[in-house]
Amino acid sequence: MTTALALPAPVDTGWSRVASIARVQIVSWRLLLAWPIAILAVAFTIPWVIFALVDTGQQYNVTGSVLSAYGFVVAFYMVSMTQMMPFTIGLGSTRRQFVAAVTAIGLAESFVFAAAFQTLSVLEAATGGWGVDMRMFGVLRFVTDSTVLQFLCYFATMSFVVALAMLLGAIQHRWPTTGILAAGAVVIGVGGLAAIVLTWTQSWSSLWSWSADSPRAVTLVALPLCVAAACLAGAWQVVRNDSP
Repeated sequence: MTTALALPAPVDTGWSRVASIARVQIVSWRLLLAWPIAILAVAFTIPWVIFALVDTGQQYNVTGSVLSAYGFVVAFYMVSMTQMMPFTIGLGSTRRQFVAAVTAIGLAESFVFAAAFQTLSVLEAATGGWGVDMRMFGVLRFVTDSTVLQFLCYFATMSFVVALAMLLGAIQHRWPTTGILAAGAVVIGVGGLAAIVLTWTQSWSSLWSWSADSPRAVTLVALPLCVAAACLAGAWQVVRNDSP
């Protein structure tokens, strides 16, 4: 009499594993989408009420409330790197698969938010700034009239914020508070040194001229994407040498 032995279930590899990790990540959809939308709604309502009550006499009542959505995006990806990464690696995933999954989610979310912001920008312009000459979603109209370029700028800046949050989360997971403080000190030090050099060489005017004269696609899209790629590369270097 022979007994049939159950074979072990095949292990997911490659893109199927990446997709599985992504599905685990988006279980936190409330933090990923619902909370940023809710906070954005509150951030929209406050200045709208103020501008509805007060006549500023300005052609445009500008507010930077749209940036509130970026803060919760930072929270999601930092939590993902500090809490979800050990969990998924413990289930047999590799660091490369985890980073690929989080990057894919970040790009998808950046696309969704960019499309939403651009759509709201068009509605904002069509309604006379929501009836109170407010510019919240259409701030990029001050620097370019191109709808495509505005969309790409939103996508690039959101991608940069995602990559920065991944880098900060990776640093926090590997070196906790010390790592975050050290990273902040490095940024302040490098930024301060750059300011000193620019002041000493009297190059501030040249920097502003370059920024003003460069194609908008360079300063609004290419530059944020390059910085995002650098942050993502830094996050990967930290993660690949980190313990789960």
